[in-house]
Amino acid sequence: MSREIDDLVEKFESRVMSRRQLVAALAGMVASAAAPAGAQTAELTRVAQGGTINHVSVAVADVEKSAAFYKALLGLNEVSRPGNGGINLGLGSGFLGLYKLPNPGTVNHFCIGVDRFDPDTMADRLKAQGIQATVDRNPANRTSGGDQLYFTDPDKTRVQLGPNGYQG
Repeated sequence: MSREIDDLVEKFESRVMSRRQLVAALAGMVASAAAPAGAQTAELTRVAQGGTINHVSVAVADVEKSAAFYKALLGLNEVSRPGNGGINLGLGSGFLGLYKLPNPGTVNHFCIGVDRFDPDTMADRLKAQGIQATVDRNPANRTSGGDQLYFTDPDKTRVQLGPNGYQG
């Protein structure tokens, strides 16, 4: 799925696809990938109502250089600097996260913004359906406080859930 997301972002960046088309395509991918493959698919129940693509976190070789690139080309402004050395650039109510991670040029994860975000309850709901979920409580990984909920989809794409409007 990471390759598919990269292809969609590439189409958007080259203006072959509008922002609305990009968001619709990503939402469709998330909706179809949210269920594990196999017999469990029919038994899954909602853990939250997705509202936004809150952010996409990209692995980069040089955080400052990548931030300067996106600031210059797209007019993005810095909204936060998590304690882990990343830079988050604002995109409306969401952001683009740039982090020095292995495999530069790949998407590390994407985050769906949800209303009434409760990471522990949502993690329990995911686990009850056989989906491994973890709650990251490390304050170095964000600047706006709050715990972060992660799980993987059937294709091993890392997904985060967070509150709508979360800025890193």
